[in-house]
Amino acid sequence: MLAASSVLAQTKQEFEIAGHRAFLLLPKDGVPTPLMPWVFYAPTLRSLPGDAEQWMFERFLAAGIAIAGIDVGESYGSPAGRQAFSALHQRLVAQRGLAPRACLLARSRGGLMLYNWAAEHPESVAGIAGIYPVCSLESWPGLAKACGAYAMTEAELRAALPEHDPIARLAPLAAARVPIFHIHGDSDDVVPLTQNSAELHRRYTKLGGPMHLETVPGRGHDMWQGWFQSQALVDFVIERARTTRGIIDLGDATRPANAVQLIGSEGSLLVPEKGDVACQWVFADGVLTASPAWDSVVTTKSYRDFCMHIEFNVNEGNDKNPEANGNSGIYIQQRYELQILDSFGVTAEDYKDSFCGSLYRLKKPDRLANQKAGAWQSFDIAFRAASFDGKTKVRNARITVFQNGVLIHDDCEIPRKTGAGQPEGPDALPIKLQGHHNQVRFRNCWVAG
Repeated sequence: MLAASSVLAQTKQEFEIAGHRAFLLLPKDGVPTPLMPWVFYAPTLRSLPGDAEQWMFERFLAAGIAIAGIDVGESYGSPAGRQAFSALHQRLVAQRGLAPRACLLARSRGGLMLYNWAAEHPESVAGIAGIYPVCSLESWPGLAKACGAYAMTEAELRAALPEHDPIARLAPLAAARVPIFHIHGDSDDVVPLTQNSAELHRRYTKLGGPMHLETVPGRGHDMWQGWFQSQALVDFVIERARTTRGIIDLGDATRPANAVQLIGSEGSLLVPEKGDVACQWVFADGVLTASPAWDSVVTTKSYRDFCMHIEFNVNEGNDKNPEANGNSGIYIQQRYELQILDSFGVTAEDYKDSFCGSLYRLKKPDRLANQKAGAWQSFDIAFRAASFDGKTKVRNARITVFQNGVLIHDDCEIPRKTGAGQPEGPDALPIKLQGHHNQVRFRNCWVAG
């Protein structure tokens, strides 16, 4: 493990799962935030992760990304090892509130472990990064050595390779379009490039999966600093870990345990945005109706990363200006507007980036899912705030949105504030429901974050 003198070792949490030692490194104050992005690292052994990983890990933590792993010994990717990986994932997501999708980081033999787990859980994988990862059991350690971990004879394991060899199990990952990034030397005689990363690249791209393979001339299976201080690999991991995909589960009718009901049968927790303006929003029978004027309401809490469900019903109008009918909006962090409007019947050809479901004057929805005015509709939103180094933005905000169960924004970047939104900055801000001279109705709104 990390040297006892390192800052990372002093801040890591260690615990046991089903008899296996596990660790979790958390950014900042050591407290997990809701939907915190994370890296699933392997192998975790007595000496790994080690000091070589410190440069990478410091950058992940600085980006607000946690790191975790579990010691399954020399499992070589066996079913028993995969079961322990599932137990760690379940613990971190269900009990610690980490994001449901992790970016996997495999060093050497960790490739066997993580790829075999990923093939069975593509819905839990945001991306896979590898540092000279083992991708073939025949290549390393060889079937004669690996078969014991699988409780098989060598012949039995050879016959079962389609069920246990990473390079033979890529179809589910390709179907889910899981991005992959490997860095591997062309002089590696322990885990040869041609039998491992290069062969995985050949097969994965043939299946239609997205993969980048960076080949390092003249390097072998060694402790060269470049493996562990690759900015390209770090950027890939951070980008993939911060995804908003997979956070929303439309098949789960229960709201998250930490969700706050903003609008429900008992009332509304939203308050006037401006204290010096009369609030004309009205709550009755579980429904919050927007002001006929221009005043807005906001959450009492500020949010960074969150998921949200809200139901809305646009009022009918007959204004000749199509943007005047049923107009409202959800201002995320009071900065980025997801437009609400009566846009039913507008064709894709005529649709504007100021119509319903658009990120206001920035991006139209990928698909149209509007209902008629008077019908209840819904947005399900997953959002990650922009990242800042001091006052300098280093990563854009990201968002996924479903409208009426239809995916309309798929983990897209938000490069700037929209419309009348507040300027971007490092501070969390409230969520606003906009008053726009239309009595749009809202119900069953909750947020978890």
